[in-house]
Amino acid sequence: MAKINWPSDWKDAEGEVTITRRASKELPVKLYTSWFCPFAQRAWIAMEEKGVNYQWIEINPYEIDPNEPGGYTKKALPLKAKGKRHPGFLEVSPTGLIPGLDNNGEKVHDSLVVVQYIDEAFPGPQLLPTSAIERARQRYWSNFVTNNIQKHYYTMLIAQDPDIQEEFRDKFYDACRTFAKEMASEAKGPFFMGKDFTMVDIAFAPFWQRILWVGGHYRGLKFPEEESFSRLNTWWNAVSKRESVSRTLVCKPRLLSSYKQYARNEATSNYGLMIQGVIRRNKRATDGKITGIPPYVAAIGCGLTAALTFLATKAFTTKKK
Repeated sequence: MAKINWPSDWKDAEGEVTITRRASKELPVKLYTSWFCPFAQRAWIAMEEKGVNYQWIEINPYEIDPNEPGGYTKKALPLKAKGKRHPGFLEVSPTGLIPGLDNNGEKVHDSLVVVQYIDEAFPGPQLLPTSAIERARQRYWSNFVTNNIQKHYYTMLIAQDPDIQEEFRDKFYDACRTFAKEMASEAKGPFFMGKDFTMVDIAFAPFWQRILWVGGHYRGLKFPEEESFSRLNTWWNAVSKRESVSRTLVCKPRLLSSYKQYARNEATSNYGLMIQGVIRRNKRATDGKITGIPPYVAAIGCGLTAALTFLATKAFTTKKK
């Protein structure tokens, strides 16, 4: 990979070593991915866990700025530009989002879909249980990570208003508590289901890594001294030491730097824009509560005021003539 404006403290960690090894040879199984993306890391962990022999194809979906460390930005390229920079990528992932997987012509994308495909298409340790109800439970709590824990965390990270940061920090804590209550007891094993490492662990691990590293660095995130967070700490200690996960952990200063624009709310990535929309809607709802006026009533009132002002101005102008 090309090194642009590379700081001296960016030393290759185990993740970079894995990338170099996996990218070195042309293979029929190709993982289209990015070193910095937690969604893509889910597929990466699954491939390592199953022991798949695959080719790493690095995708940078963002503009490159040589003035930034590593040239990294969070300013999204248009879809056409992504396809031009990375030939063949849009055939695997038509949305231009990572990860994407091409297994000898079988093409899938979307992180949890890719993880489930990997589990079914390749031999190796099972990532989902055989029981239908437990498989359903795996899907539910994997989606809970996506729709609740990580979304509240990223809203806290991107928001610049301290009140919004505090609100979503509390929502994040509550989502963590809900998740922890569903985990097996430590006596049964450290992972979500106890002794078995499964899809839920894979779905959560990349985000918890960033919650610890990035949240601590940019937002001073600390955890309540409660049983729920003690359980999550035990879980992470085991997960981070598992070879399939440790092989995906990249240089910490490099990862922190790549999140700088998120922490400043300067990102124009699809995800950054989505979270910015959450923040705007939250602010409108909060403003409505403060004034005691529902947002839709306030909007009607603003429109009525504007109309009356226009009519009054027109009448005044006509009379003046």
